[in-house]
Amino acid sequence: MQLARVPVSLLSRCSITIVTRMFVFSAEDLGVGGDHVKHLHVRTFMGKFSSGSAPVELHTISVERGLAWEAALDIWREHTGNDDGFYVLKQERSRRATAILAVAETGKSKRYNEQRERLYIVYRPNTGKQLRPESISDLRGRYRKVFPDEAQPAWEEQYVASGNTCSHAYWRGSCRRSTMGMPCDIGLRRRTYHILSGSVLSVWGKVENVVTTFSPANSKMQIIRLRTEDKRKIAGMLIQPAAVNPLVNVLTQDSTHTFTDKF
Repeated sequence: MQLARVPVSLLSRCSITIVTRMFVFSAEDLGVGGDHVKHLHVRTFMGKFSSGSAPVELHTISVERGLAWEAALDIWREHTGNDDGFYVLKQERSRRATAILAVAETGKSKRYNEQRERLYIVYRPNTGKQLRPESISDLRGRYRKVFPDEAQPAWEEQYVASGNTCSHAYWRGSCRRSTMGMPCDIGLRRRTYHILSGSVLSVWGKVENVVTTFSPANSKMQIIRLRTEDKRKIAGMLIQPAAVNPLVNVLTQDSTHTFTDKF
């Protein structure tokens, strides 16, 4: 069905799948698991669109999702179970060690798998708290438990590198997307998102034309919901970096005026 026929209220719900002529839409929440979400700036387009005069906004968001070494130590000190602590991958990748922090879920959040094994929350230096917990048997199968001083060099190395180096380049030495001049944010601890919100349906035809130039048919476009550190709530469509400038040009042409607010 056409996106224009979907009630706007649906855009604020958590689990959404919208099928249009070209895309499958899905919803995702940013800022979960302790991520730090910062609102950098928003560009507002004012004009008389098909549904009337309404603003369309293009937000630029920075998300810091990594976990610094001192913060990891603070979490470790709060958990004293026998299996809580730092682990290092048994097999090195490209001569590099991989360090994680695993702590048992406690209180009401305590969970077990089908084998009644206690589940552990896993933290990584580049991506912070992981959404999927792991059992201790899975962890022991791939990792060995170590003292903090053994995990620290690998943790800090990956944390620093992940500020601007994707996982492909970090582990393999190169990234195919980067060599082609395209951005790659896989494994980065600091990501930049561009989110289109406001009266999106009123300009959907123009948005779709731009996005299809940079996305293959049947690709997934995401609807993002987030709450920034200064308590701003934003919900909208994720726009790929390559499509940002063309989209700005198109929206500017049909706007009576535009302005940018920086935070």
